[in-house]
Amino acid sequence: MAIEQDKSNQAESSRSSGLIRAASKVGGWTMLSRILGFIRDIFLARALGAGPLADAFFVAFKLPNFFRRMFAEGTLTVALVPVLSDELQKSEEGAHRFLNALATLLLIVLTLFTLLGMLLMPWLLYLFAPGFADEPDRWNMALELARWMFPYLAMISLAAMAWAVLNTHKQFSVPAASPALLNVAIIFAAIVLAPSFENPAVALAIGVLLGGFLQLAIQFPALKRIGWVPRISFDFKQDAITETLRLFGPAVLAIAAVQINILVGTILATLLDSGAVSYLYYSDRIVQLPFALFGIAMGTALLPTLSGHLSKGDQASAGEDLRSGLAWLTWITLPCVVGIIYLAEPIIVTLFERGAFTHADSVATAMTLQAYAVGLIAFCWARLLASACYAGKDAKAPMRYAAISVAVNIVLALVFMQLWAYVGLALATSLAAFVNVALLYLRLTKTYGSLLNAENTRRLATAAIASLMMLFGLYVLNNLIWSFPAEGEVSRFAWMAAAVGGGIALFFVSALILGERELLMRFLKRRKHAS
Repeated sequence: MAIEQDKSNQAESSRSSGLIRAASKVGGWTMLSRILGFIRDIFLARALGAGPLADAFFVAFKLPNFFRRMFAEGTLTVALVPVLSDELQKSEEGAHRFLNALATLLLIVLTLFTLLGMLLMPWLLYLFAPGFADEPDRWNMALELARWMFPYLAMISLAAMAWAVLNTHKQFSVPAASPALLNVAIIFAAIVLAPSFENPAVALAIGVLLGGFLQLAIQFPALKRIGWVPRISFDFKQDAITETLRLFGPAVLAIAAVQINILVGTILATLLDSGAVSYLYYSDRIVQLPFALFGIAMGTALLPTLSGHLSKGDQASAGEDLRSGLAWLTWITLPCVVGIIYLAEPIIVTLFERGAFTHADSVATAMTLQAYAVGLIAFCWARLLASACYAGKDAKAPMRYAAISVAVNIVLALVFMQLWAYVGLALATSLAAFVNVALLYLRLTKTYGSLLNAENTRRLATAAIASLMMLFGLYVLNNLIWSFPAEGEVSRFAWMAAAVGGGIALFFVSALILGERELLMRFLKRRKHAS
């Protein structure tokens, strides 16, 4: 019995190690991209502020990004990876024939959709920003910028297909690094192009297109290294194409539940006072950092792993990987929730309060950020649990749950915006995410049994206690040692660095004291190997 238990523990450790290594690789590149993203947003805040021009730019930028998340980066990935895993089990040649036909079909559809979207942009804009219709300045600016940026959708969608192919081959670095190129291109546009444009937002829109081109171009060398060079093929009558489309249809709503909920908030925010859209954008950008580092990274690593297990009929290993992924994800996300809620205003002031971005904008954005942070764990769990459903080619259940989540969000948003304006919109998005998670969790327990065993439950309780100890340390720093705001921009960044670094250190030390030495050593070891 002892030998069998030891073998079981070794197998679990091996599975956990593989997931953490893959997630760390994604997370490391994502961290670089997000750092560049914050630098990008600093330049955006300086150039656009949080007024009408910023509102117009962010709504226009949201159009291609919304459709990207709905139809490409999220949905196409979860529909393609399980099918491609099955095809690779049969033959590499058949898998390449399938990919060529799918890429050709995607290119045709994207070209037509992009042209149609640019032609019908006034109607799309009215759908996404009805509050702009009565304000000619914001409407005209948003319309011009949206037409400039909409072709970004085609380029990034083709790149997203390449990401799915590379992830299936357990090649995570290039897909994870690609988003950094968009941030580099926008920063370049803000520094080099914007000063020579009468409207700096147009220069930034050109930067978006440049970023899309770079993100697509970098995929081809990576694809060639795994043995697939995309070719035109009209061989659409393949079972794999049919299976992908069957999964793709219901996945459109299910995988994009969080994005739909955020979009509902943006639409309703256009009905509020000027600046509401910008507050939601900047706060969402902050909460997207831990979501991408942990939720998206773990979901990206887990999908091909579960698909590989299930294509071999190994449901037991798939269940263990899912439990391990959920435990690690919650353990590392919980202190982020606590830290963001406590440090919301210092974070916003430090990153964005300069130029056209005022202190009043900082206070409003910080309150919105706190409301989004409430749902951070739910956002991460929803991503992971949805990936588990898609790995098993179950698209209908997530679709139903996402529809329920969206309906809950709309109802809560309409109520909460009357009470707390833009903060209410963010809070509605967070609470709706918990509804989605609860339904997904109950569905997956029917397949895998309980997703939280005794060891994982103990680990999460330890994380909760360590997070409270971290919170106490942050309180002592701010009230007894070095109060925020410090004078001067350099001092503010130094304070934030001390708060974030000290908080992380205190959490890990607390976890060590509470008996998580083995887990921490494994975590640090896997991070070192992943780098």
